Amino acid sequence: MSLVGRLEDLALADIFQIISLSKKTGTLILKNKAKGSAAVVFKNGQIIQAATDDIRDTLGNILISKGYISEDSLARALNVQKNMKGVKRLGQILVETGSISREVLEETIREQIEGMVYSLLGWEDGFFNFDLGSVLVSDKIEVVTQDFLLKAGLNPEYLLMESARVLDEKKRGKKGTPALPAGGGEPGPGPEDKTKVSEFAQFLQEQGVAPSVPSPEENAASDKDRELNQLKSMFEELRFPSATAEITLLILRFASELVSRSVLFMVTRDEVRGLGQFGMEFPDDSPDRRVRKIRVPVKESSIFSDVIRDKRTKIGCFTESAWDMYLIKELGGEPKGYFLVPMISNGRVAAILYGDNLPDGRPIPGISGLEIFVHQAGLAMEKALLERKISELEKQLSSGRAQPGTEQAESGRKQP
Repeated sequence: MSLVGRLEDLALADIFQIISLSKKTGTLILKNKAKGSAAVVFKNGQIIQAATDDIRDTLGNILISKGYISEDSLARALNVQKNMKGVKRLGQILVETGSISREVLEETIREQIEGMVYSLLGWEDGFFNFDLGSVLVSDKIEVVTQDFLLKAGLNPEYLLMESARVLDEKKRGKKGTPALPAGGGEPGPGPEDKTKVSEFAQFLQEQGVAPSVPSPEENAASDKDRELNQLKSMFEELRFPSATAEITLLILRFASELVSRSVLFMVTRDEVRGLGQFGMEFPDDSPDRRVRKIRVPVKESSIFSDVIRDKRTKIGCFTESAWDMYLIKELGGEPKGYFLVPMISNGRVAAILYGDNLPDGRPIPGISGLEIFVHQAGLAMEKALLERKISELEKQLSSGRAQPGTEQAESGRKQP
């Protein structure tokens, strides 16, 4: 998964949610013409480090300003760090020497990271690039950041809620609202809009993800924008699904943008069975009826086995095993490749999305956005099922409260 684009097209809050929900590890690099550069490091979807060019306070200065350590204690710790050639972080040395407690250190780092993130959430324009895996922040930003590392991590969704609360409190203190442009509607394009494409191309070049020829750069950026906008739009629809059936339809609709055919399979304790489809064609049968007849035992070896066991996406080809041959027959042919994306609900694989490109045989495209969406769909499914259970429980309780009164009335009628 690699996210590259403009903050005008995909807000930073949405980017945080995507990374958090997909539990990715990597570094988000941000660049703004006026505010400089910033970096946010994620581990399994949690924020563990942040740095910006416009917040340059060191950990030592912050601890002194808060009265936690003296200048002499800082000088001694810095000297130890220098002699150890930076092997240990400053905070670790201060804890080991008894200058501060670990709780104070973690709270200070947490506050600093929160402050940086709240500041970044105010960025409304600029470029972003999320690199998977370990990326040295020092390679992307000039500020020394290694001291502001929080191993436990911060939940991005918590930070988003807190940021919204803080922003709301600030707005309450302001009088009036910004005026709309003449005639209403969205503001017209300004002179700086003419340079956005070239600036974005330059940003892509700096991140090492753009081709060197100008026209392919613009095309690639446009494709990324479309993909991100599509993902954002689908998230909006998934936010308030009216039923679990609507969730499955949204998954199939998203898949239809990527491949020629797709089938959503439901996973029970004993079997994997067809639930819904798009793009399937059979000359002698209804595609929906044909798909719903498909049954594969969970305990038998098939293309589903690894996905159910590992709970991870799989891209592969069919084998000559008995159940693979059965699926090839029931699906109407053998594609050159397929993908399987698991939908996790309540800690287990509740459904598996299958996709291929029969009959044209195109290679399987990148499906990072689809993986993220299916993961979110699993959470939405959990929520929908929970709400249904709560509703049923409320009905039972309501019925139970009415019952004693009914019995009492019947008893009263039977008495002479």
